[in-house]
Amino acid sequence: MAKDHKLNTLWLFGISVALLSAGWLMKSFPVFIFAGLAPLFVIMDRAQNEERFWTLSELILIALAIGFLAAHVFEMRFLVISLAQAIVMALAFLGYSFAQQRLGGWTGKFIIILFWLAIEYVLLKLPWRTQFVYLGDALALKTNWLKWTQYTGYLGSSLWILIVNLLLYHSLFREEKIKWVFLIITLLCITGPIVFSYWREGQFVSRTDMISLYDHKISPLNENYIQLGEVIPGIAAGISVLILLVAVTRNNDR
Repeated sequence: MAKDHKLNTLWLFGISVALLSAGWLMKSFPVFIFAGLAPLFVIMDRAQNEERFWTLSELILIALAIGFLAAHVFEMRFLVISLAQAIVMALAFLGYSFAQQRLGGWTGKFIIILFWLAIEYVLLKLPWRTQFVYLGDALALKTNWLKWTQYTGYLGSSLWILIVNLLLYHSLFREEKIKWVFLIITLLCITGPIVFSYWREGQFVSRTDMISLYDHKISPLNENYIQLGEVIPGIAAGISVLILLVAVTRNNDR
């Protein structure tokens, strides 16, 4: 097992809160959202390896709650819904912990990505879909970065943010030394979709388009998106259910 990063857990928590808040508040240049979740992956590692599991898990919950509140520009009338959504999204980390314990070491942090996207898909299916914050909302003002969402759906931007955070976790936080290969891949993963978007002509899929589609309202959406919808989180939801079913079955067999 790789040696854990030496940063104090509270420092990791503070870094995550600062990055998530900056990412949500600086929507004109939201690059910090690509790093805000990476420290939480380290905290999840430590929660798995220490007896203070629930204490450290609470730090993840609090960081997410502050992040969602920042998405609402810290207006306190959104405090309850921000906390409620943080609790729901923290299930992605707890689901990973459950699967990792039952299925072993092959269950990497990519499972958090699957569970996160699955939860966003479930939220999108609820009648109160407009009340929730989706991770891709942090990029709402950078439409020139997101023309490729005509192929992936709006929540493809959530996947992009999650993948970069995971790569950054492996680059900077997984071990004491910087893993330069992963860092280069991380930078390419950030810049690649942006360059492709500027090069590719077409219309991005907006949050309004997504909500309109799932509200079954008439909207000038492209034909591809009308047919496929949010296909990526839909697939993630299916895979997540299979992972949990296998994990539960493995637990019952023991």
